[in-house]
Amino acid sequence: MNTIQAKKRKKPLITITKSMMGILKYIHFCRFATAQEVCRLFYSPKSLSHVREILSLLTAANYLHRFELPHTSRGNTEKFYTLSGRKSLANELGLPVDWHFRLRPYKVKHLSYGQVQHNLLLTRWLAAAQVWAAKQPDFKLIQTRICYEISKAPATVEVSKETQYASKQRKIERLKVIPDAWVCFEKLKNGEHEHFIPVLLEIDRGSEYKQKFKRHVHSRIEFIRSGAYRKLFETEAVLIVYVTTGDRIEYGESRCRAMSAWTQEVLADLHMENWSNIFRFTSVVFEELYTTPIFDQPVWYRPDSAVSIPLFTL
Repeated sequence: MNTIQAKKRKKPLITITKSMMGILKYIHFCRFATAQEVCRLFYSPKSLSHVREILSLLTAANYLHRFELPHTSRGNTEKFYTLSGRKSLANELGLPVDWHFRLRPYKVKHLSYGQVQHNLLLTRWLAAAQVWAAKQPDFKLIQTRICYEISKAPATVEVSKETQYASKQRKIERLKVIPDAWVCFEKLKNGEHEHFIPVLLEIDRGSEYKQKFKRHVHSRIEFIRSGAYRKLFETEAVLIVYVTTGDRIEYGESRCRAMSAWTQEVLADLHMENWSNIFRFTSVVFEELYTTPIFDQPVWYRPDSAVSIPLFTL
């Protein structure tokens, strides 16, 4: 009797509406999202309670998994959502799912806090970019490619690496280049095309020490210089942006300064200081990203200057 009742409770029947399908397709694309992203992209900011009800229905019907972010403080924490039930998504909704969350909910404690935060910051930055561009008369966001898709056929570049035993000896290291995202904005003038502004986005959680970060920057430079960037994205590179965050504003600002300095060291070592103009660095607070004017105001830094500038200053 209990088994029969459990089966009946397993997956309540719901009718997937057009808006629900849009939400599932969005999470299918970005993999991880909170109610905030869904609300900003599909509803008004005042509809958060309604959005949470919809997400709860999709979770109960086994289309989504819902988890709390790992935390150390008491009280309510923000939930995040990811895909569940590959068969339901593929057979019932026609979504070609090559990935979904495989762990049982009780195993969520094994998720990496840093990795989840990294993925959610990526999703939130992309959502903020889309929301911002939709309100601009002179900008359009015309294309977005995310790391999950890029990683299926990543480019490989060669960079030099100092050996452990002698700083003057170097060996060649082959690295895969998988940016967190690539977005392309179109700049308009009087409603007509003026130029494209491609952005290679990297989310930084402060987990890379100096030498590893410098190799990361070097690999992005070689990605462009080798022609692999142009082959993959079919356009010339314009901006490589690093977005860092932390639990404290002071940490984010300190990390931002360190990344800028390390990048300038790489450029000096390669005698490519004139490439400083393609790099941008900024720090954000995850909870305040939607209210921070990262696309309008001078909150970005080049590695060769202490003066903040707007993102799209070329």
